[in-house]
Amino acid sequence: MSSERQTKERAPPRHKRIPGYTSEHETAEELNVAVRTLRKWRQLKIGPPWTAVGRQIFYGDESRARWLKSREFQPIGEAA
Repeated sequence: MSSERQTKERAPPRHKRIPGYTSEHETAEELNVAVRTLRKWRQLKIGPPWTAVGRQIFYGDESRARWLKSREFQPIGEAA
């Protein structure tokens, strides 16, 4: 067996999957922001609710949807 093949077999999965939760990278992609932005939001205690599992950050699908809904803007003026 080649050393390249052995390395690939031993490599851990990149992202753990937790049902109902999305990784930090996937969430950033879905919200069209940088991962750095999500990290800054956590530091400032703004943004969608998050959960830490070890050193990994996950965002709950339902809580992220509620957060997005709470940011929805309803214009009150009539269209011209």
